[in-house]
Amino acid sequence: MRKLQWFAFFILSLFVIYKIVSLDPSQVHLVGSKATNITFNTVPLSKNDTEKSILRVTSGVALHFDDNRSESYPLFYQMLVKTGQKIGDGVFGMITNAKGKPMLDANGKPRLSVQPDGTSLLKVGRDFRLLTHMEEAPGMVYDTTLELTEQKRLQAVKTKPVDMRSVNGTIIDCAASKTDYGTHLGGEEDYSMNSRYADVLSPFYVNCRLDGTFKDEKGRFSYFCAYVENMAAWLGDNSIDKMKGYNGKVFTPYNYGHIIEIAPKSLGRAEIVKHFVLGRYTPELAVMMPNHRTLYMSDDGNFKGLYKFVLDKSVTTFTPEWEGTLYAAKLSQKSAQNGGSFAVQWRELGHAKDSEIADMIKQKMRLSDMFDIAKPNADYRCPEGYRKVNEDDATECLRLKSGMHKAAAFLETRKYAAYLGATMEFRKGEGITFDPVRRTLFLSLSSIDKSMTDDYEGMEVNNDIRLNENFCGGVYAFALDDNYSAVSMKALLTGIPLDDESPYAAHYRCDPKKIANPDNILYLGNGVLIIGEDGPNHVNNMLWAYDMNSKKLMRIASLPIGAEVTGLDKAIVAGEGVLVFNVQHPFADVPKNVDEETPDEALIENASPEQKRAQVGYIGGLPAGLLKN
Repeated sequence: MRKLQWFAFFILSLFVIYKIVSLDPSQVHLVGSKATNITFNTVPLSKNDTEKSILRVTSGVALHFDDNRSESYPLFYQMLVKTGQKIGDGVFGMITNAKGKPMLDANGKPRLSVQPDGTSLLKVGRDFRLLTHMEEAPGMVYDTTLELTEQKRLQAVKTKPVDMRSVNGTIIDCAASKTDYGTHLGGEEDYSMNSRYADVLSPFYVNCRLDGTFKDEKGRFSYFCAYVENMAAWLGDNSIDKMKGYNGKVFTPYNYGHIIEIAPKSLGRAEIVKHFVLGRYTPELAVMMPNHRTLYMSDDGNFKGLYKFVLDKSVTTFTPEWEGTLYAAKLSQKSAQNGGSFAVQWRELGHAKDSEIADMIKQKMRLSDMFDIAKPNADYRCPEGYRKVNEDDATECLRLKSGMHKAAAFLETRKYAAYLGATMEFRKGEGITFDPVRRTLFLSLSSIDKSMTDDYEGMEVNNDIRLNENFCGGVYAFALDDNYSAVSMKALLTGIPLDDESPYAAHYRCDPKKIANPDNILYLGNGVLIIGEDGPNHVNNMLWAYDMNSKKLMRIASLPIGAEVTGLDKAIVAGEGVLVFNVQHPFADVPKNVDEETPDEALIENASPEQKRAQVGYIGGLPAGLLKN
């Protein structure tokens, strides 16, 4: 019997040794010892026009452990798709209508987007699938099937837009996240669909020609008019009534400005729902916390908010009907130093389920059904009985109508939150991500100016945020309690504006050794935060890795001039970690220097059509253990 026991022990020991040596080396170290810091090979600043015009990516990463060992890994960049590329029977980035027919541009040619934004790399059955937003009006979400090559790299083999008819289409699909149960959460960043422009009883009303020119009655281009006309064209709805809130037989402005959840099925087909209970504003994206109940949503623009939603019950699979309570943040400033610090409380806006709000939208409601609205007078005073609020870059006078609390909370979320005194002074709220080890939520604010300064233009009602102007922006960290509710907010990293004496002043407006205009962000794992840029203040927008353990900021990609970093996501593919990102609209935005001149403008003007194509790809070769918490 004893011999049999020793033999069993010997066999078990051999099996354990085999499993250890067959692991990726980073996994062995991450199990047996702790990675104390991460070092990426830094991409140098562009030195000439050639380097300014191309994508350059880090060549390697090293993991350093507390047992004094290090492991180095070569990295590579793999391009997956370019806009306008034919993949199988589809053309990636082509704008189509509800029937799948190409929509035409002003020259009568099929519209091709260069605006890939929120991206999720998902495993659906045996397939790898890439869901990619097109930040357009109408919006598109492309579904691309990927296969592994013999070299274990992903390549695109089929692509098709997701059929969005079940939700009457989508608009300005911006950033995205994915749930840990395998669905995609995307935001409709409909900047100009503010209902104050749609209601003839509003002093902000815009009278669109509705003749395909996207102009108002005075011949001025209007994004609001463009949004309405583009969505009406996508739907094939010719019944828009300007006098009734721009509602049509199908189209209604209140159907847009929401968070969309997509669970892919066959190519181009999916279960889709707009989660109306998450509110309506200008959402960049939503991120779900590990408790599967709490979500946070950012709001892009000037005089905007930050929102939290708490589900009544946890959700662990695609669920079309959500029910819970919506909140808006209320800040109390503690300090203005180094980007500022704040205490955070939450104003409850309302409780609802998706179907309730969907029924309201089907009724083709108007702003004047919920609020009386007026402009303040020359002294910024409102009529008696109205409350003065700041929202979406304007000051409004509002009076809530009886029985309209729930409708206002979920269809006029920003207005109602401001009405209740929540903080509507966030500026350019962009990416959100979460570090489960530190229980920290991160929010990027692309620019710290305007509504985030002290009583901007003398118009602020609350003046909750009183920071010094910093057009280079910053990333903020929120501490969360045991219920995943944010209780404090503090700047983690901020950009640094340059002065005339800086050696970089001739071409840069913000210090290129630091972040500028942070937008998409992603918690990679093991204390590493990934930060993507979108702004005119670096010659090339950059992708950064920030190691919160060592406090090192490392430049891991330099994009072609005029491009924005979007679509950040992570996944493990064939045993290796990958970091997905998009090169959005290359050779489009013109960078500025300290004097707000544009010395590199010729590169933009002389760019070829091929250079202007956007693309989606990934940095591969990352040790899988790096992506673990």
